[in-house]
Amino acid sequence: MGVTEFQGVIMAGGKGSRMTELTAKRPKCLLPIGNFPMVWYPIRLFERSGFEEVIIVVLESIKNEVQTALERTGLKIRLEIVGIPTGEDWGTADTLRHLEDINRIKSDVIVVSCDLITDVDLSAVLNLFRQHDASLTSLFFQPTLAKYPLPTPGPKSKDKPERDLVAIDPTTSRLVFLASASDYEETLTLSRGLLKKHGQVRLYSRLLDAHLYIMRRWLCQYLTHNRNMSSLKGELVPYTVKKQFTRPLSKFEQEKAPSIVISRPKVELVEMAEELKLALKVRDMSNFTDHHGDKSGAYHGDEVRCYAFIAPETSFATRANTLPEYCRMNREIVERWSALSGGQDIAAVASTATVASNQLDPSCLVGDRAVVSERTAVKGSVLGPQTTIRPRTRVFNSILMAGASVGEGCAVVNCILCDEAVVEDGCDLKDCLVGSRQIVPSGEKHSNEVLTDDEHLIEIL
Repeated sequence: MGVTEFQGVIMAGGKGSRMTELTAKRPKCLLPIGNFPMVWYPIRLFERSGFEEVIIVVLESIKNEVQTALERTGLKIRLEIVGIPTGEDWGTADTLRHLEDINRIKSDVIVVSCDLITDVDLSAVLNLFRQHDASLTSLFFQPTLAKYPLPTPGPKSKDKPERDLVAIDPTTSRLVFLASASDYEETLTLSRGLLKKHGQVRLYSRLLDAHLYIMRRWLCQYLTHNRNMSSLKGELVPYTVKKQFTRPLSKFEQEKAPSIVISRPKVELVEMAEELKLALKVRDMSNFTDHHGDKSGAYHGDEVRCYAFIAPETSFATRANTLPEYCRMNREIVERWSALSGGQDIAAVASTATVASNQLDPSCLVGDRAVVSERTAVKGSVLGPQTTIRPRTRVFNSILMAGASVGEGCAVVNCILCDEAVVEDGCDLKDCLVGSRQIVPSGEKHSNEVLTDDEHLIEIL
């Protein structure tokens, strides 16, 4: 039976600002991971979790390109691709507000970033949300070390993972505090009211935010009243977590407030979170409590309730939003494929590919109409569609995107060759990134470089 109470929304309109070397010529959501576009993985997450349809938000200028790319992947889930203005710098909250404005949001939503790659059981996260009739539930995961650590192609990167300070009640999984770690380098102050409600609070500084949020419909509606918020992770989510401890006006305070002829619309977050009276009556009549140590009612009367689901250590999750993580996922995709795809078979060598070499390692993937010549050695690499490798060439631990070609007598080690890049005969490349349509002339040797022409470099910067 399909999941019908939630709508899935995949945010795929980002420009990939943290790995512009790859996204200058190709949309981030269509970057290949194991010969599937990046956005395929969160779509498949929804599909294997029982969803029958999902909304994908992309830049208006690439709608057709995304549609065409996904039609080739064999997905059965219904896709609604919604475009947002290409020339405007919209954040994730702006995008969700747009979906509400154009009447695409009909129920509670699950918002996922297009770069989330995970085998987490989504039903467990949904059940935590359902169990507590939550306002918001976020997925967090422990960082894991790469199985096959190698240098990142190009100059050494100074890009560090985003770190948050996350405070969670370990008994109830209630998310009680969330902020960027950079904002609290020395001192963190927790309010007395928070500690009184939650006698046990566990503080995490190494959890990574998966950018997967289950949200009530009224949070989307709130964004239409507060149009200053642009980001979900940086603004709406921490604001909602903080608002758990804002007490709504009591009946006595409401009666004392100045009366007006025309009632004021509910525009404050706590007001919009008002629960159904029937749900409150059922809870008051039951013996349910989510805490011990005082005589307060369930949830201490909080109408805004946020929860954190920490992925089990046995599961895998990462965000391929940086060059190191993107490379890592391509190195590990064959080994992790079964769990990430929900048990689908993987075609290591496409039926239309031509492989004349007997030194193609089982860890490799070879795309449609690719050509691997005789007397070549290919190990730990992903070869995209229509790629070509000429004789007497070694390609190790590398990613060749669509149409890239490597000439005769070359050594390409731990490199990324973007779309239609050409490495001519006799070249020696190690830990390099070659830009789209860039030509590396015969006999050149490069190490730890990003190879682009000037025009392309300007576009990247």
